[in-house]
Amino acid sequence: MFLTLSSSLSSNVLPRMASALALVGGLLLAGTASAADPSVHIRGEVVAVRDHQVDIKARNGAVTTVQLPDGYQVMDVSKTSLAAVSENSYLGIAAAPAAGGKVRALGVMVFPEGARGLNEGHFPWDLAKRSTMTNATVAKLVKKGSTSELEMRFGDKTQAVLVDNATVFGQFVPGQPALVVPGAKVMVIGQPTDGGPVTARIVLVGRDGFIPPI
Repeated sequence: MFLTLSSSLSSNVLPRMASALALVGGLLLAGTASAADPSVHIRGEVVAVRDHQVDIKARNGAVTTVQLPDGYQVMDVSKTSLAAVSENSYLGIAAAPAAGGKVRALGVMVFPEGARGLNEGHFPWDLAKRSTMTNATVAKLVKKGSTSELEMRFGDKTQAVLVDNATVFGQFVPGQPALVVPGAKVMVIGQPTDGGPVTARIVLVGRDGFIPPI
């Protein structure tokens, strides 16, 4: 079950969630880097944490140092499943090309209700070669054994998405910097600097070793 913004949330959580969703809308759900917003994505495992810096080791063994400025945002990402998805859910789907104009979901992020509509669309992504990101509402969900098909609607357009046993599902809530520790699996969305380390604007941290799926 994914988080919804409701009167049951505390007065402390609501402002944090609103702020986090605004940032996610501008960064996490943005397409690939542009001249106006040259964001970079760094994925891997935290191997060292120092004062205002963190070292992240990618799967290929490369280690990248990231600057952690005051006020950077942390997202606590946990594992979920297709059971958390229903018609009218709002999802972010990182996918690979498939036959017939469809895409095959690699990772799915189930968003809180307050994130509905943020940066809606279908655009290039950098999770894998030729991957895309689809931010859209589930118009139709058809379960077909081990493979299901989602009809994702954004504006007056649709995108067919195949979901199988290899698809990873996640969800998030605002987190705390204390989650950024050695061993944590993270995705950093940051800003490159001339001659210096990338400056983090948001860090997605997988809970209990979970790897953020996008």
